[in-house]
Amino acid sequence: MTDTPAFDVQAVRDHFPALSRRVDGRPLAFLDGPAGTQVPHECIDGIVAYLETSNANLHGAFLTSHETDAMMDEVHAAAADFLGAADGSEITFGANMTTLTFAVSRAIGRTLTAGDEIVVTQLDHDGDVAPWLTMAEERGAVIRQVGIRPEDCTLDMDALEAALSPRTRLVAVTLASNAVGSIPPVARIAEMVHAAGAWLWVDAVHAGPHLPIDVAALGADFLICSPYKFFGPHLGLLWARRELLESLPAVKVRPAADDLPGRWETGTQSHEMLAGLLGTFRYLEWVGVSQGGASGEPGAADGRRRTRLKAAMTASRAYERSLIPPLISGLCSVPGLQIRGIVDPAHFDERCPTVSFTLGERHPRAIAEVLGQRGIFSWDGDNYAYELIRALGLAESGGMVRVGLVHYNTLDEIDRLVEALREIAAGR
Repeated sequence: MTDTPAFDVQAVRDHFPALSRRVDGRPLAFLDGPAGTQVPHECIDGIVAYLETSNANLHGAFLTSHETDAMMDEVHAAAADFLGAADGSEITFGANMTTLTFAVSRAIGRTLTAGDEIVVTQLDHDGDVAPWLTMAEERGAVIRQVGIRPEDCTLDMDALEAALSPRTRLVAVTLASNAVGSIPPVARIAEMVHAAGAWLWVDAVHAGPHLPIDVAALGADFLICSPYKFFGPHLGLLWARRELLESLPAVKVRPAADDLPGRWETGTQSHEMLAGLLGTFRYLEWVGVSQGGASGEPGAADGRRRTRLKAAMTASRAYERSLIPPLISGLCSVPGLQIRGIVDPAHFDERCPTVSFTLGERHPRAIAEVLGQRGIFSWDGDNYAYELIRALGLAESGGMVRVGLVHYNTLDEIDRLVEALREIAAGR
């Protein structure tokens, strides 16, 4: 590792073709990252190259199938490096996070008995709540729900501790809130959960583009994320401890291999999308070298891919952290605007640059529409943070407006957002 260079956001943006798009002469500000980021040309090139040259199914006795086998081995290994996992066989790919969670939750449910307890939280996306509710109903398990501190939308840690009992079997918690950006202390939560004899399921979907992830340091038993949230194609990605993947009762077709990762990857995978994800990892390696000071070349088989990926996410986190103060202060300067979430600068390390707000009595959808007309892309509604929106009393009034920054966003885009919101607040 060399000295870390200054973050060159323009060099980063040059990798993303969509960021150069203009409508009516106006550049587009993609502040919609929490629902899915744009992709670099390395991802696009990977998809195209695979379809042009290597499109085949696995385990055949011919060249393109051999190439597909090799690509699949490599993308599993790269995903393991991204998450700090031991090896690629602990990685399972699927259609999306929600589908994978439903599948694995049902397998976990087959190990439970009536009266066993599952703990979920109000901070989570419903993709990390509804599967456990469904499984609990099927198995006669009990759901314990942990609330938030409404003043800053952080997890109520005292309530979490009180929810744990000798009957707790699994706790599902987010690594970063997709609605308000809060980052719970997951490593601390893992200690509490394991002391109770339970498993920890971590939803890292929203954390994926924002934080360096290390499953061992977090103390997770399962961790799930979505590549399309960290500059990749539409896919789901699950990591779990090997002994759990090997012992849980997987539901699969009979001829399918019983070894890993095939035991959990039901049916044919989206090979072209996984080739694109491998391109995304190579892009992130480039970020680690060019912006994070790591050594080596993207894609090099030198045993340093994990180092480059971690450097990429560390540099991205530092750059995004620099955007949080101007984003929060700018939004707070808009008359009538109320942020739900952490606004105290002393606690900005406990959030990522995803911010949700209301603006007086204006409907969130109407605000998002006006922003969209100005080329500023945002989201509105509950954003599947079903329990959180109801805990805040906003379900009947349209939820909130959500903006989210990633490492290709800029101060100029923040300024455009704040200016537009001031004009909306002034009735213009």
